[in-house]
Amino acid sequence: MSVGLWQTPAEPAVEAVNTVVIGAGLIGAYLAARLAQANQRLVVLDARHVAGGASGRNGGLLLTGIAHSYAAAYQQYGHATTRALWQVTLRNREAMIATAQRLGTPVRRCGSTILACSDAESEELRESVALMHADGFTDAEWHADDPLNRGFLGGIVNAADGAIQPALLTAALLRESGAQLISACEVYALESQANGVLVRARDHAFLAQRVVLATNAWTPLLLPEFADLIVPGRGQVFATAPAPPVLQHSAYCDYGFVYFQQTPDKRFVLGGYRNLAFEQERTYADQTTALIQEQLEAFLARYFPELVAVPIERRWSGTMAFTSDGLPLVGRLRRDERIAFAVGFNGHGLGLGIMAAEELLSELAGGTAELFMARRLMGAAL
Repeated sequence: MSVGLWQTPAEPAVEAVNTVVIGAGLIGAYLAARLAQANQRLVVLDARHVAGGASGRNGGLLLTGIAHSYAAAYQQYGHATTRALWQVTLRNREAMIATAQRLGTPVRRCGSTILACSDAESEELRESVALMHADGFTDAEWHADDPLNRGFLGGIVNAADGAIQPALLTAALLRESGAQLISACEVYALESQANGVLVRARDHAFLAQRVVLATNAWTPLLLPEFADLIVPGRGQVFATAPAPPVLQHSAYCDYGFVYFQQTPDKRFVLGGYRNLAFEQERTYADQTTALIQEQLEAFLARYFPELVAVPIERRWSGTMAFTSDGLPLVGRLRRDERIAFAVGFNGHGLGLGIMAAEELLSELAGGTAELFMARRLMGAAL
């Protein structure tokens, strides 16, 4: 989110608008579609293109829960918050599926498996299912043996989970919003003025009555309030050529650091292993590395050996945003309440994004964000 002096040889004319949404990913597109229902004049800006960030560079999994297991979340957040988080992800899953079906973009309720790669992880997952059942989440089924019969050490099956094509859903939401979309338009400054927020971007300038940031990992590059609150984390993925069918469910294992699915066209999509090089992967760089790609290939060879000979057609990476407590940040800035944000999805934008956006919409309507309220980490800034 920087623009060189030579890229703006002339000051653009300032256009007055009601709302500027910064970020044309899934969250920004959903917010634009919802705000458009109030007949607001909307402009959506993105430094790249639609779903050019994490929204188009993930594994496509639509799962119940967050990165932590239920047992681990129980220890970190306590009983009430953990139960509320799982309820939110269930509502988010159903809203995501319903939205994709309504807009005609690909979505599958193919089920999910959360798999254990060690005895310790197996015990944690077994305990998680017991806690979930006690809290009323009875759809989760514990399997002491590997539900895939591929060498894992047990797992959780949730038949209602699924997979989605997030880039097509993002584009469909933006079309539905009717917003003016400007791609390749980096925003480099937000200036608070008496009559609005001046949004300075490459080739454009807007005076907005409201600015909504859906910029996720890139938020600290635009707002200094987030410098110590959000760190980037690169996720690497690859996809094979169409392969023999080996997997029905979306899958997640090794404490969430590995994830995979087989798409309807039979490509095997596998990502993860950021935990092997946390510092190296704490980057905005859009590239893959030999270390992690080789580990992904080794995982494929170990658990799906029949796919080793299938060519890998594409490798990619996406930049996620991580917060200190693993939950998104939703709110408005104290120095200018016309600047709002829903960011910091910790690799689970598909599982939490719609509900986080709804919390922001509630706050913009005069209510307050609840589960994801940013003031828990940003008190003085909000």
